[in-house]
Amino acid sequence: MTGFVATAPTHEPDPITAGDWFPSIDPKDARAVMRIDGSVTKERLVECLAVAISSVEDELDAWQQQQQALGRASLKDVPSKVIAGESRLVLLYRRAVYATAQAELVERYRELDATEAGQRRADVLQSTADDHRRLARYAIRDLLGRPRATVELL
Repeated sequence: MTGFVATAPTHEPDPITAGDWFPSIDPKDARAVMRIDGSVTKERLVECLAVAISSVEDELDAWQQQQQALGRASLKDVPSKVIAGESRLVLLYRRAVYATAQAELVERYRELDATEAGQRRADVLQSTADDHRRLARYAIRDLLGRPRATVELL
C-alpha cells in the first residue's frame, strides 16, 4: 500500500456571506482551521458552513438588532478587544460557525459505517460532535457577554 492521503481541492468556493453585518466565512480558511481534508467535498463543506452561519446568526439576531440600534454598521464596529489584529467578537463569531459546522460534519460521517466497529467509532464521534456544539455555545455566550453556564436551584 502506498499510503495515499486525501487532499483539499485546489479551488475553494467564494466566501459565504449572509448580509453585510456579520463577516463572511471563507471555506478555504475554514477547511484549514477545522483540519478538514479532501474527503469532504467543497459542496458538503459549503452546505455545512451555510447552515452553521444560519444557526449562529439566528441565536445572535436580537443582540445584532440591539447593536444596530446603537448605530453599529457591522460586527467589526462593536467595541471589543483586538487580538492578533482582529476583533475578539469576530474571532468568537467565526469559532461558533466553525464549531457548529464541524459538529454537523461529524454527525453526517457517522452514517457511513454501520458495522459493530463503526458503531463504536460512532459513539466516539458523537461525543466529539457534542464537544463541538459545546464550543459553539461557549463562543456565542462569550460574544453576548453572558456566563457560559446556567445554574438553577431546584
